[in-house]
Amino acid sequence: MSLSLKQLAGDTVIYGASTMVGRLLNWLLMPFYIRVIAPEEYGVIVNMYGIISILLVIFTYGLETGFFRFARKENARDVFRTTMSTLGLTSFLLIVLSFVFAPSISRFFYDGQFVYAIVLVGIIIGFDAFLSIPFAQLRLQNRALRFGLIKLISIFLNIGFNLFFFLGLPALFNAYEFGEVLQDLYIKGSGVLYVLLSNALSSVLILLFFIKDLRIKTGRFRWSLLRPILIYSWPVLIVGITGMITQNSDKILMPKLLQEGGFKELAIYGANFKIGVLMSLFTQSFRFAFEPYFFNNREKGVQTYALIMEYFILFGLLIFVGITLFQDVINLLLVNDYIRGNIIIPVVLLAQLFYGIYFNLSLWYKLTDKTFFGAIFGVIGMVLTVVLNFVLIPKIGMIGGALSMLTGYGVMMMISFYTGQKFYPIPYPLKRIAAFFILAFGAFLLNQFVSFDQLFLKYTFKVLIFICFPFILLRLRSYI
Repeated sequence: MSLSLKQLAGDTVIYGASTMVGRLLNWLLMPFYIRVIAPEEYGVIVNMYGIISILLVIFTYGLETGFFRFARKENARDVFRTTMSTLGLTSFLLIVLSFVFAPSISRFFYDGQFVYAIVLVGIIIGFDAFLSIPFAQLRLQNRALRFGLIKLISIFLNIGFNLFFFLGLPALFNAYEFGEVLQDLYIKGSGVLYVLLSNALSSVLILLFFIKDLRIKTGRFRWSLLRPILIYSWPVLIVGITGMITQNSDKILMPKLLQEGGFKELAIYGANFKIGVLMSLFTQSFRFAFEPYFFNNREKGVQTYALIMEYFILFGLLIFVGITLFQDVINLLLVNDYIRGNIIIPVVLLAQLFYGIYFNLSLWYKLTDKTFFGAIFGVIGMVLTVVLNFVLIPKIGMIGGALSMLTGYGVMMMISFYTGQKFYPIPYPLKRIAAFFILAFGAFLLNQFVSFDQLFLKYTFKVLIFICFPFILLRLRSYI
């Protein structure tokens, strides 16, 4: 293995460890929430975080990727100052607008409820967008350890505030007299409010870790630099927006499309979706390492990119098989009312893997500076997903949302592959990859249709499948 590939593997481990541990800790808030918050309120939280995901991409407007590109070509300090100043202005405007329009947004989406929560949504997006460039700078400088530590601290702060608001404050009010005003204020607060307040406080406090970087009086804002950065970044912005809409349109539309009990149904969907997106822990950690590796090693041959794709799919399918095999164990984190949403988990896992493959395929239009293709593919996937959401969710319920996302990502993956082979051919081992998928689906079906009454035999069978699967994959790889 070459030195650069070893560096990619090492950075993937660091980013992966911090991302996976952090996301896992954050993910564990889901079983906590569904035990302390009513399903209807948890549905609102899922809905709001779907909106946050989309707006966060809009208000970073692709500058992360633009920063990576231009920090290598131009004065890195000028690039940092220019992008930070731009994001600072738009983030400030967003926070102001959230205060002004919160009542109107509340009436439209939530029947006049959760006004303060909507303000907190604006604060979360504003601070997270502003901090995207300092985090990108750490990645560019290969400071993976500092990146991971700060991300983990942010998540620990968020978890700590959640525990304080949901467990600590009630215990304090029960133990001590705080006066009717304070007690009344706390009781009127909703679970939605405290979840978002915890997130907002952690986002604001993380800014302190970058104060030194922001105070350094080097670099200058350059209009002449901002324009090419924005031109380069806008297709990336479109890709990001369309990707987030593809992934979150179901969570935004479901309450409206189902109407009666829509937020409760969304709560069940959202909790099971969280289990499905365990796949994204792997794909995101890989992305954090792959993007700077890609920009720093553009001269690497196509064989290297093909090998990276092959191993990415191999590990992704191992995660798919592992989660579906032991889904009943993971269900211990849910409560009974939520288990009926298990049907979406394999679909969501596969959809997230398709999106990870699509991201790996995207290197061809970045290498050839044809990033507008990414925008085109993203729009196609987004439109298809949104249309299918409108068609399927009213007819077949929550599974319609998962199938819509799977179809959208699958189509994006296929058209990116076929188009990329025309402009920048990469010899992906298609027969081998197809064999990997067939074997994974075989393991999935074997687990679904072979069952044992005895618990020992049941889990021995599952463990044997999980152990044998990667060995068979590796043996298969040497023959195809």
